[in-house]
Amino acid sequence: MSYATSLALLDTRLYPFLADPVAIARKRFGVDPLEVARRRHEYVDIAFKRLDAALRRAFIPGPWRTLEEEVLSFYYAALAASLSENRWVISRLALAEANRAYELLKDEKDEVVAHLGRVVGIRSLAYGRTYREPIAMVRGVPVYRIYSYSMSLLEYIRAARRLLGDDSWKPINYPVKKGVIFLEKHHVLRVLKEVLTEYIENRIRSLGEGVDPGLIEPIAGLVEHVKKIISARQKPRIEGGRVEIPKGVIIEDAFPPCIADLATRARKGEHLSHHERFALATFLLNLGADIEYVLDYFRNMPDFNERIARYQVEHLAGLRGSGKKYRVYSCEKMKTLGICRADCGTRSPISAYYRRIRSSKRLEAGSSQDKAEM
Repeated sequence: MSYATSLALLDTRLYPFLADPVAIARKRFGVDPLEVARRRHEYVDIAFKRLDAALRRAFIPGPWRTLEEEVLSFYYAALAASLSENRWVISRLALAEANRAYELLKDEKDEVVAHLGRVVGIRSLAYGRTYREPIAMVRGVPVYRIYSYSMSLLEYIRAARRLLGDDSWKPINYPVKKGVIFLEKHHVLRVLKEVLTEYIENRIRSLGEGVDPGLIEPIAGLVEHVKKIISARQKPRIEGGRVEIPKGVIIEDAFPPCIADLATRARKGEHLSHHERFALATFLLNLGADIEYVLDYFRNMPDFNERIARYQVEHLAGLRGSGKKYRVYSCEKMKTLGICRADCGTRSPISAYYRRIRSSKRLEAGSSQDKAEM
């Protein structure tokens, strides 16, 4: 089956990252996508909404009504992200697109789920090769758990590698026969979300390669908007010995080693203990992060549940229950729990964070002065 024939079985309006924007633009308008952007600005407007929602909330609105709206808005948003060459922007857009695809796939037929999985790289994913696992006896009648999906064990280990930190995702917990692992639909969808995120991220990165800067004028506003969002996440100032940071801005490069380790592991989807999750969430909340920002760190966790996680984070933020806002563990407590990664010489991770920012800004100021005197 050719790639084009394969895609015909999927609704690329719902999954625009699979479509060819050049072919669609030429077929519908007779010109390339960037020329469409020059003539039909409404598609760029949709791309703006798409990109803004993705970067601010890891959320993609829609789907929009037409194939052209979906495919072209994705293309323009992805191209602007790619041209930024900013790792956070690219991964954030990819995660948002994968999140929406994950929700849409819940309502798809099993055959479509399996087919999309094969298209994005899980070549052995199949539906219909059923495995029945006896789990109980009720009045002498066996009760079975039905596993309707399967894939090769090697592909499962590769696709689910970021989930395997949680024991519940280890192959030993699923039926494995002759190198094939059997899964239920909700397990397949979670693994597929991992693969989709990586697939979309690679697609976004490739879009900016070899693009003539002179041709991107029709989406210059999008590119500029990305730059503003990146800028808003940076540039703390020191005034009167105090660190002045724009409201809601979190400087991830200044995270102390303990928090940086937790943040990296959470983003990779590795399992974190209760104390580790508490430490990361309270650290972010006490820096002024909003609920959505904190939740984004945990979305790749193998046991992530939006409703439960939101309730827990809101509770830590003092928005539920007694109204008490929880403080991050002290460095002494972090050491006792085995979470500390280095002796920062401070009493809390928050103090270490601001110390690192002050040190960084002073180094920058010294460097600028040295250059001025040369």
